[in-house]
Amino acid sequence: MLGIFDVLTGRTKPVKANLDRLFAIPGVAVTLELSANLKSANRAGVCYKPASGSAFENTRAEFMNVLRTMVSDPDRSIYVSKDEYGYEWVVIQDDELESLTTKIHLINKTLEDHSFSPALLLSAFRFQETEADQVVYWVYLYKKGTFYPFVPLSGQRRDNERELVLKAIVGTDIPVEPDLESWLPPWGLPV
Repeated sequence: MLGIFDVLTGRTKPVKANLDRLFAIPGVAVTLELSANLKSANRAGVCYKPASGSAFENTRAEFMNVLRTMVSDPDRSIYVSKDEYGYEWVVIQDDELESLTTKIHLINKTLEDHSFSPALLLSAFRFQETEADQVVYWVYLYKKGTFYPFVPLSGQRRDNERELVLKAIVGTDIPVEPDLESWLPPWGLPV
């Protein structure tokens, strides 16, 4: 709830993440395949800032143990990496997008349930052009509860025009971030 001081100083209450929105990805994948020549690469990742201490280590161990029981070959399907900014990525490969989405939701929800939601940054789902060698990501911003497309090109450039076309194609099938300034390029995605 916002107080009078918050209103006077221009502060706004952050949007609470709606993790169930992640489950819109399998449905929108059909639209993307038919209308944009994009097919899911069945690969996704969750990015978060790891906290120090045993509570965070126990939480990480909890979701990693559950994930390992959900896949037939954990060494091939799940890996963890750190980026140059100290963020940690849990990357998952799965044969089915629905199952992959469930695993991504599990990681986000476990961190949220153990009060580590401030550490969550984003989740990214990888798609591949069916007629070209172009990778496209759908990025879920945890703190905003919205998605946006990210189309990286070589040399840390991006295809803004293609991103806007993809936004138009999905329409209201998924909640797309309306503030284009928030469509930050997550370069070097390990997904």
